[in-house]
Amino acid sequence: MNNTDYKFGLIKYNSVNIGDEIQSIAAMRFLPQIDKMFFRERLSKYKPSKPTKLIMNAWWMWNPKYFLPSSNIKPLLISMHIRPGIRKIFLNKKNKDFLLKNGPVGCRDKNTEKFLLENNIPAYYSGCLTTTLQRNPKIKRSNYILTVDLPTYVQKEIEKRTNRPVYNISRMLSPAFSAEQRLEIAKLVLLLYHNAHCIVSSRFHVANPALALETPFLFFNTIDKNEINSPRYEGVEKFFNIVQERDFFANKNIYDFENPPENPKEYLKIREELIKKCSEFTGYNNTESLLDEKIEPLAELLKLLAYRPKSNRKSAWFVRPRDLFIIFFKKVFLKKDRHDFNY
Repeated sequence: MNNTDYKFGLIKYNSVNIGDEIQSIAAMRFLPQIDKMFFRERLSKYKPSKPTKLIMNAWWMWNPKYFLPSSNIKPLLISMHIRPGIRKIFLNKKNKDFLLKNGPVGCRDKNTEKFLLENNIPAYYSGCLTTTLQRNPKIKRSNYILTVDLPTYVQKEIEKRTNRPVYNISRMLSPAFSAEQRLEIAKLVLLLYHNAHCIVSSRFHVANPALALETPFLFFNTIDKNEINSPRYEGVEKFFNIVQERDFFANKNIYDFENPPENPKEYLKIREELIKKCSEFTGYNNTESLLDEKIEPLAELLKLLAYRPKSNRKSAWFVRPRDLFIIFFKKVFLKKDRHDFNY
């Protein structure tokens, strides 16, 4: 059976994290077409009539009882993170047999790799598929500094150290948006990343796209979150310029916001391996960027989203008031879990 005999699928979400859609946009590079979108949180409910190839790069998941794909889904197990909170029940016999049959499993982080190997499942560290995102050489850097999900007091301090505008956005996204709308919002967010003079965040879904788009990125490790020690980051610390919160406030010259340093290049080897594996799996590799240089991302986002200044900071929160009513109605009157919304 060759690739012309297959359909092609893409994972969709209704999470509150726009980073999930960024994972799907990375997978889109390797799909000749999208015949079906499969909801991550109800994957086992899909029974495609024809063999369908699916790149299964994702954070897995809220409820593992819905994980096991149909036999007609032909998976590429790559850039997978298995949530520590479900690991004790994730490896039931059926799931384990699936991983053994379709492995080895490419893991987004060393922690997931270690977990699978300890349970006698062949696995390797693949890195994150978002490092394969394509920058658009026609897009020029803008003047603004972008912070993502940083505390207000950190943003204020950054503003003191630069004359450039500093904008803050959040990863939070309303589950009421359709899958198609979510992908469009994710593309706009990626354009914001692409256009930025530099980015400061501690979010995984920001860090790796910034590397791929060659936007200078500073990993800001806050005292309260200490994200860099999260299992999701195990093995990737060397990829980023990192500053600890205590050091940042103790040394005003620790990072040059006017002339930010280039990102480390250690991720490039992993990027090339990911491109090779995915393009061999689907027989397709789009080397053109999915990001349109003619679009002004902030203006387009504000058409879709409520723009709500918070504490005099410029913050775009990805939610609309009517969406809150839709979610309330479905949960209370239709007795639906939010994971049922888009299935």
